[in-house]
Amino acid sequence: MKFSTEAINQIVSLIVSEFANQLAEDNLKAGEVEESLRELTQEIGSKSYGKALTLLDEKKHGVEAKCQCGSKGKRVSRREAKILSVFGWVSYLRSYYQDDACGHRWHPLDESEGLRAGRATPLMSSLLALSGVTVSFEEAQSQIKQYLGVEVSANTIREETQSIGERQALREEKWICQSQDLDYLQKRERDEINLDHLYGSIDGAFALVEKEWQEVKTLCWYQAKSRYGDDLLHAQEIAYYSSLKRSEEFGELLWGTGVQHRADQAKKLIFVCDGAAWIWKQVEKFFPNAVQIVDWYHACQYLHAVANALLLADDEQKKWLLKKEKLLWEGEVETIIKECQTLVKEIGEPAKRLISYYSNNQERMRYALFREKNYLIGSGTVESACKQVVTMRLKRPGASWTEYGAKMVAKARTAWLSGQWETITKLPLAI
Repeated sequence: MKFSTEAINQIVSLIVSEFANQLAEDNLKAGEVEESLRELTQEIGSKSYGKALTLLDEKKHGVEAKCQCGSKGKRVSRREAKILSVFGWVSYLRSYYQDDACGHRWHPLDESEGLRAGRATPLMSSLLALSGVTVSFEEAQSQIKQYLGVEVSANTIREETQSIGERQALREEKWICQSQDLDYLQKRERDEINLDHLYGSIDGAFALVEKEWQEVKTLCWYQAKSRYGDDLLHAQEIAYYSSLKRSEEFGELLWGTGVQHRADQAKKLIFVCDGAAWIWKQVEKFFPNAVQIVDWYHACQYLHAVANALLLADDEQKKWLLKKEKLLWEGEVETIIKECQTLVKEIGEPAKRLISYYSNNQERMRYALFREKNYLIGSGTVESACKQVVTMRLKRPGASWTEYGAKMVAKARTAWLSGQWETITKLPLAI
């Protein structure tokens, strides 16, 4: 919808005329004018929006309306409702119908426009939730007041943020159901797919949930492409997903989202993760043919721990590390294991932990082969995701969550990080 230039000019003329009258009496400053115009815009918007909704109802809805049961209901009255918009609270009138045959009562304008009496409009809900996935609900309350000049409770922001998370959760549940439907999977086989490489990464980070530290698992699906004219690969088109479920149940999300992203149909599927046993167990269960790569930097951390335990002089320690990292870079895992076995008596646990980690992940650490095939060998994408989802939002100072709240806020935040905000905010609360 666009307003005519003539209408805009008339409104501007009225405002400027009023401004000229006040300027003759008061010594106004530019900041005062700007603030007054903002307040005026808000008041005009609030009143105009309410009248526009009332007019919309009058134009669309007559004496009778079709009921969900198929029969016709009659308009009983036109009732007032209030909704929270970007202009503040708005009052409007809308038709109220009743079907005597089935007893159903409804407001068709609210249903068709996604309006909820006493709640935020779809646009305002999106803005409140966006603030709620970024900062604490209390901080968001202050931000909304500053940005929009609208008083909103922290609880309202929490509800709208969780509402976005609920939509994301329903979307994921739909995908999970589809991924377990043989008819759906068979129909997918008819599609022409040209997906060369797809990456998956999984990791977890802990947040205070129900007064206990619980692991919030994060999953990323992404492409790896060069950019800026160089040959280095960078993660792009990243889609994020989160879950508080146990590792066994997490597999449903892994498979469901994987099917949605065509992971099962990619010519080459590569997982780059740390060495956590539960991660590789789920990968092997659902994607047994995928290439498995242990994150290079995690593998190097074990070398650093051994080097520190050796208590060498700085120069000697650097030489030792460079030599071992070069072996690791070439995928000579067995050589490193053998050399560290001779250090067990001297330094104990650091050497034992390296031996165990490297022995369990030998085939996932063939870095020379992976580099030859031009695969990414770092899981920084999902580690960054854990920081963005968990550290930056769920672990803010003083934060303590219910399980439901943590789950929904995390899912809402992944929708934002994945660039799916507009899609998610337009989904209904039932799919």
